Amino acid sequence: MVFLALLAVAVFTAGSLAEETVKVGFYSEALCPDCDALAEGSMNTAVQEIGQIFDMNFVPWGNAKLVRKLGREVIECQHGAMECVMNIVENCVIHYYPERAKFWPFVVCAEAHGYDQTLKTAQACAEKSGMDWEKINTCQGSSMGHTLALKAMNVTDALNPRHTYVPWITINGKHIEQMNNMVDTICEAYKGTKPEACKREHTPPQWNIGKCERERN
Repeated sequence: MVFLALLAVAVFTAGSLAEETVKVGFYSEALCPDCDALAEGSMNTAVQEIGQIFDMNFVPWGNAKLVRKLGREVIECQHGAMECVMNIVENCVIHYYPERAKFWPFVVCAEAHGYDQTLKTAQACAEKSGMDWEKINTCQGSSMGHTLALKAMNVTDALNPRHTYVPWITINGKHIEQMNNMVDTICEAYKGTKPEACKREHTPPQWNIGKCERERN
């Protein structure tokens, strides 16, 4: 009986490992056109078609830097001050709505505005996504929003190897270059029973996802 019980545990453990979801890291910045293209395109297709087989850690910091000016710490962003604001907005959204089913529609909506993202477009996307905009807006304008941004900075800085551009994608902790067909990439990494969407042929977009390069220090 003891042997059978141990065997059952072993089979259960092996089965659980086989069905373990893929861990996808998406390191982004709000106004990078390539991050926007990936969020709206290949990654969003993956969320819609095979969302059940992967978890996403979406980290809005990207190529931002923490610098000292006039004796205080200031965040500088690659695409200007509004990118810093929108990065913080996204961090606040994820803080209050950590489930992907909640925060992801906001991200796709917000980044569809590209360089035209503002607090006004963010408010419209929050309301469309059923979120409490007043709470999010208070967060982004407070020390709490700054703290959340620094947390995203620390997570980004901990990447190994360090990121050299965004969007920067990891699959189960390992960086990948291919971002044009996230469905196939995630399906290939999944060790469980493949959903039907994994068995279909997916035509990648006619353009390649580009890169917002990190400034060399």
